[in-house]
Amino acid sequence: MKLSPRDGRRFADRLIDPPEFPAAEFAPEPAGYSTAGIDDATAAYMAELRDPFELLRQAEAQLAGLMVLATASGQAIAAHPMLDLAAGAMREAEDGIRAAKVPAPARHHHTHVLQAMRDMQGAVTAARRCFLRGDETAIDAVLAPLRAAHQHLLWATGALPGFEIVALSQSCCAQHAAKKRPEQ
Repeated sequence: MKLSPRDGRRFADRLIDPPEFPAAEFAPEPAGYSTAGIDDATAAYMAELRDPFELLRQAEAQLAGLMVLATASGQAIAAHPMLDLAAGAMREAEDGIRAAKVPAPARHHHTHVLQAMRDMQGAVTAARRCFLRGDETAIDAVLAPLRAAHQHLLWATGALPGFEIVALSQSCCAQHAAKKRPEQ
């Protein structure tokens, strides 16, 4: 299955648009967290979780790249080496996340990091199962948990300082796509 330019734009829009969660389930995260109230235990947690957080971001990027490859080529990529790299990054991140000592001020952040990890694990599992075929249903099975993981990583960045991630909706490609969309 080769993508037409129209299909490529549709797929890019699916990657860029934020997931829709029920409003009652998730409240928006506060913007601009102050570092003034960071105690030693929270600072130690932040230092300890920096590498696992980066591994989650890395796994997310690798899996998103595989999704583009799967969609563009129409080939089954369940055995692609990058999927193994993403799974390895996830395992390494999980070890660090589960081993972290979480002080009370970091619980909110850790909740989002744990959920992002679970969602990424679901995305990797779905990729192994669903990338055996290249249809839209298979892509959606991976895309849903991947987008949820991305959203939790974004929320984690608002819960504590020092954890950054690029919001796909703010990327250069997203801005160009928004300009090309008909007014809604």
